[in-house]
Amino acid sequence: MRKMIVRKVAVALALLLMGSTVSFAANTTEIIVSADVKGTVYEEAVTSLAEKGIITGDTDGNFNPDANLTRAQACVIVVKSMNAPVADVAGTATQSVAKSGFSDMAGYGWAEGYIRYAVSHGVTKGYPDGTFKPGNKVTMNELITMVIRAADYSDDSLGGTWPSNYVNKAAELQLLSNIPEQLPAYATKWMAAQLDYNTLDKIEVANPAAESPAQGTDQDKPDAVPNVKAMTYANGSFNSTMTSYAGKTIADDVTVYTYGAKKDYCSTMTLTNKISDYREDTVYKYKNVTTPAFYQLENGKIIAMVLPMDVGFSGRAYGVINDTITTMNGSSESVTGLASLTATREITWLGKKGLSNIPTKVQYLNGEVYEMNVSDGEVQSIYKASDAGKKGDAFTEISSTGAVFVTVESCKDNVAKIDTADGGALFEVKDNASVYTIDSSNPTKYKVGHVASIRAGVEIRAYDITDDNKLSADIVVIKN
Repeated sequence: MRKMIVRKVAVALALLLMGSTVSFAANTTEIIVSADVKGTVYEEAVTSLAEKGIITGDTDGNFNPDANLTRAQACVIVVKSMNAPVADVAGTATQSVAKSGFSDMAGYGWAEGYIRYAVSHGVTKGYPDGTFKPGNKVTMNELITMVIRAADYSDDSLGGTWPSNYVNKAAELQLLSNIPEQLPAYATKWMAAQLDYNTLDKIEVANPAAESPAQGTDQDKPDAVPNVKAMTYANGSFNSTMTSYAGKTIADDVTVYTYGAKKDYCSTMTLTNKISDYREDTVYKYKNVTTPAFYQLENGKIIAMVLPMDVGFSGRAYGVINDTITTMNGSSESVTGLASLTATREITWLGKKGLSNIPTKVQYLNGEVYEMNVSDGEVQSIYKASDAGKKGDAFTEISSTGAVFVTVESCKDNVAKIDTADGGALFEVKDNASVYTIDSSNPTKYKVGHVASIRAGVEIRAYDITDDNKLSADIVVIKN
């Protein structure tokens, strides 16, 4: 019965998509060189970027290379080239995307996170009236500026006058190969692909994948004590995107320290200068949390925080497990920590004292996704999708009932067809699905992947975790 429901949902979705028109930002995951690209000078650029999931085709089966791009679409291409964290730009089933703050983003929710990321990393700017004009055609000068800035150049480092300073730098770096010598006023899709492809190596060097943040366990001691003299006490709340606390913006590179217990926090509390008393942690454990804290401001943003060890997110958290750790909690009790990827973020949750049902490495490195019931950042119970009657009703493995990887026959327009004993089943993969990959030859750790990696021939396990009245994949694990 379950497979029949999945098929009906997916077939209806497929029919809907066949009759729809979507933008350049649509997610077509099966890599096929369309007729309007094959044999052109930009075929290599388009194919290479498509394989990386940076660009996509349209649902009409073509790339439509001569169509113009909008400013929003250009941001998506450049930011995808910058190794931007998936949750920052696309969100997940359990983590919303932070708003860009521009007043004219209605209808551009799909680009909101990309635009915010581009602006916060100096790739582009809005207008003085508070708008971004996401639907405006992007000019060639604007596009060249975006890719050069993504490669770690800036107005200050280049000097000169815009746009000639950026165009000249692009020529100096030989980034205009295969681009018309006489630059057009507006960029087309193929020009955007070619320019991004020409610059990609430099963009990737300037934007390496982020190192794993500290995880708040005994093994994660800070390099130095926080600057306590510069800190202010407050009792406030984190927002749902963990981008503000007590109404103040949190810097993207904020350092979070944990120390002591919540009951001891007050404005007259003395913070220790003993480095071994602190642990570093990640801000992503504090969604919607209300807590006392000490924080340090710089240029109007919180750059460092000290939080109690016994506070954190409360609710259901879903993810894969990379390791289990024996550590101490805020009451100096020995507990088990679960090093996870949750909403594509590396988070180590402390387990309650005596936490049971902790999976073994053989179990958690087999593509299994877990539901962790968390209270104040502490795991109270942990279940897998097949634990009927214990886990949340919405938590279901939809790719197989046998807890095994299955082969993808095709994936187009976010509808995946998988190989099954009775001829195959279809299901939708959500645009903001959390994707994790694991190496089948050496399964030691999960890494964050991309929806574009779900294509014919790969093996997956897919899970639905949201109660939205349809079976669709919110989390997908890929075996490389």
